[in-house]
Amino acid sequence: MTPEFYLVLLDDDLTDELADAVFEAGFDDSSFTMRGNHAAIWICHREGELIPVVREALEQARQGGLRVSHVEMEDSAFA
Repeated sequence: MTPEFYLVLLDDDLTDELADAVFEAGFDDSSFTMRGNHAAIWICHREGELIPVVREALEQARQGGLRVSHVEMEDSAFA
């Protein structure tokens, strides 16, 4: 299984500094994009069950100093 979801960040712009922070946090297997007027990380290439993959990505973001607003799937949002 390969879950697909967004980590929607609190940042509202795709700055070079934020892109560098996303890459340095280890999200080089993901896409840096906009989602609902916020910067977001599209995660779609990680194997595993949805909940453990989401938890791992949230922890990875926190350790990298990224400020996550919420997790969002294509048609659902979770705080």
